[in-house]
Amino acid sequence: MSDELERYLAAEARRLKLSPLTLGTASPDALHAYCAAVLRELAARGLLENEPDIGCHAAAQTAVN
Repeated sequence: MSDELERYLAAEARRLKLSPLTLGTASPDALHAYCAAVLRELAARGLLENEPDIGCHAAAQTAVN
């Protein structure tokens, strides 16, 4: 896993108030949002099947400041 992806996933977890300590009490919406972000990033990196976007090549979606 790239450092950029790790930072992005950690930032998303913090934004959604997710951690190993909150996993048991996290809202289904937060868990779904995090799972969707992970799956999108993996698909963008060619590691999972992705829905094709017309006129768009798969590329990582993260942008780290």
